Amino acid sequence: MALEIVSDMLHVDVYQGRNGMTAASEDWRLLLQDLRRKRYLHYYGWWKSYLGALDQEPDAVSIFVARRDGKPVAILPLKHGTRKWYGLRVRQWDLPEHPHLPLNDILLGRGVTAAEVIAALTRTLREHAPRGWDVLSFTGVLEESPLVELVTGTRGRVATSLLKTCDYLVCRGTYEDITEKFSHNFRSNLNKARNKLARVNGVEFRSVTDQPELSRAFSEFVDIEASGWKGEKGTGTAIKLHPELMRFYQSVIDEFSTSGAVTINSLKAGGKLIASQFCVKDEDTLYVLKLAYDEDWSRVAPGNMLFERVIQEGIRSKGFQYVNLVGDPPWFKDWRPESQNVYNIWLYNRTPMGLVLFGAMKAKQLLKPFYKKYLKRGRAGGKATRASDHQGYPARQ
Repeated sequence: MALEIVSDMLHVDVYQGRNGMTAASEDWRLLLQDLRRKRYLHYYGWWKSYLGALDQEPDAVSIFVARRDGKPVAILPLKHGTRKWYGLRVRQWDLPEHPHLPLNDILLGRGVTAAEVIAALTRTLREHAPRGWDVLSFTGVLEESPLVELVTGTRGRVATSLLKTCDYLVCRGTYEDITEKFSHNFRSNLNKARNKLARVNGVEFRSVTDQPELSRAFSEFVDIEASGWKGEKGTGTAIKLHPELMRFYQSVIDEFSTSGAVTINSLKAGGKLIASQFCVKDEDTLYVLKLAYDEDWSRVAPGNMLFERVIQEGIRSKGFQYVNLVGDPPWFKDWRPESQNVYNIWLYNRTPMGLVLFGAMKAKQLLKPFYKKYLKRGRAGGKATRASDHQGYPARQ
């Protein structure tokens, strides 16, 4: 049974762990229809898959459902725990974090602001939560997230930092319109790879969205990923090597495939898989969550050759308007993508620890420009000194 809390005009229900996810499923479905912008990370099936496979402490996750007049207007999946900040023990509520959750967000419907919801949540936590807290932490949120509005003003104990960018390619017009932005070298490299691949027999591009082909394509995907640098002889991070990751992605397939929202793209040459992508799709965007290629075929740039075909297929079928890499891999910069910033956002409580941390964070942010300036000058000076010692005369200023 949910814990019921009323805060001003917003009524908050709190559901616990995996059973709580199930109890909140109908609220999740209703609220999803009211979101300004739905992305894959807002879907119930995404969070159900995470909680069912990746979180080792699912009972530490609470699903906060804020309502107005009985209607769900916001959902916040938050995990309680302690961390060390600057050597101090800090009590936090976080959006769940995991390397396979590259982006994060809350669900916020129309007609309510993030400030209203956070005010209700923080009052709820202060007055009724059995465990105290010092920091609310929202990591990996896109700049379009409603949470970003919390940092646009100067009021409140809020801090933010830029984590990375989220790169995407716009698939409108023609493929030639896209390639016009490429550097001469990159266009030349694509042409060379394309010509090499054209000399191979049995080149085949496939995009699979339906069962049972989807499960077979997933099996092939994890095999090729484990055969390369992520495998046992490399970093050991391949999905196939970790049962919890296998459960997670299989659950994503189970949850998303019924609506055609999981896609596995593959490129084969001579009957052999040489590149593959595990993707999910929403109303206008294809997200490449994971990609892998056969390193023995690196001479034909299999990852880029597959990506090229995916873009061309998107333009032809109009099945999506954007291809999103959910991160900013260096190799993708050659495609001259657009990007969104991805932020970490922290809200600090009025506890002694919260106030200390907020002061430390603000001081760090104020000093950062000076630190960078003088660190750069110091490094330049060090290089000049070493050059002077090596050459036997002062370095030119």
